[in-house]
Amino acid sequence: MPGYYVHLAASNKTARKNRSFVCGVEIPDLLKYYVKTYTLAEAKKKYDKIKTEDMPNFSFFEKRVQQVEKSNNSDGMHYGWSSNPDIFSFWNSLTNEQKQNPFFIGYLWHLLTDLLIYKHLNIDSIFNDLKKLHFNDDNLSELINIERDKIHSDWDKINVKLRKNYSDVVIPEEIRELEIIKYIEGKTYYVDWNIIQKLIEFLQKFDPMKQDIDIIIEEVMNFLPNKGKEKIILKK
Repeated sequence: MPGYYVHLAASNKTARKNRSFVCGVEIPDLLKYYVKTYTLAEAKKKYDKIKTEDMPNFSFFEKRVQQVEKSNNSDGMHYGWSSNPDIFSFWNSLTNEQKQNPFFIGYLWHLLTDLLIYKHLNIDSIFNDLKKLHFNDDNLSELINIERDKIHSDWDKINVKLRKNYSDVVIPEEIRELEIIKYIEGKTYYVDWNIIQKLIEFLQKFDPMKQDIDIIIEEVMNFLPNKGKEKIILKK
């Protein structure tokens, strides 16, 4: 999945100055990482350590963070698979007050970034084609794992370009201390830097802290590629 660096880079520069917004951008992945790596109790301690006044208590996420993310429901921290998050399930679940809260706006931004990037990279379709092509192969699982490793490596390579092109993006301490953001030089297999850069520039132009969120959601949804296209052509 797109890493912390990409999500922050895809956020408006002014919005990134708001600590609660930044925590919202981080939390869908960060809280999952905490629970996966530590005990639930330890995850709560770490959440409470970064918690701002705008953020809900850990109990708000306690059930959801333990759910398995699936493609056919809106469970988990991504309200479904991270490659296809249910944006409206998340947004419509919030109260009017929460929809004005910078933390929840940041959370929405994370989901919108995931949705836009995955759809334009068309990664899910590539993997589905791989499964069909090697349906009877006894080593299918191994082949898929190899390709998944390539994707993870791709994001490490993208981080190099992000660091070079978006030097104003500051990685927060709670992310740095995990030591999971890596930088690798080399050619990418699945993640096209030109697409990533254009999507970052598209998302950065919105300031969700000042603009109407419903209008932003509509514009982002209209920027999704048409289904069935093999080649993604971004709007200018």
